[in-house]
Amino acid sequence: MPRKKTKAKVLRNLVTATINGLITLVILLIAPLGLAAVITNIFWLQLPASFLEA
Repeated sequence: MPRKKTKAKVLRNLVTATINGLITLVILLIAPLGLAAVITNIFWLQLPASFLEA
């Protein structure tokens, strides 16, 4: 196999792996923010209910 084709394949694989890694990193960084939003919304929904009971 010619050397240029091998280098091109290595470069293509490196770029693909980098893009996949960045996508995974973004997903992993966004997920905790979504969980925090859910917890915050639950808190804000429970707050009026506690005032109505008092």
